[in-house]
Amino acid sequence: MARSQETETQGPAPSPQEARGTLGVGMVGYAFMGAAHSQGWRTAGHVFDLPLRPALAAICGRDRAAVDAAAARHGWAAAETDWRALIARDDVQLIDICTPGD
Repeated sequence: MARSQETETQGPAPSPQEARGTLGVGMVGYAFMGAAHSQGWRTAGHVFDLPLRPALAAICGRDRAAVDAAAARHGWAAAETDWRALIARDDVQLIDICTPGD
């Protein structure tokens, strides 16, 4: 008799993607390149076989209203207006810089 993947205490078995750990991503910048990188982070786990699942932890920009709107539009869990607050977050392990180079 085959064993069920579900028990009363454990619930359904996680999917392979859910079973992986996460990599908390923080991003500085929210305009054109920020939008492009947000899309990249959201879809990377569906395109590539990654050891960790990217999690959009927090996005950072100087303008509170604009960065809040970008966070909502692109699926970020939180928004910051100070890069020091972004890098101090416990849920961020990687920082993606998407600001103009000039």
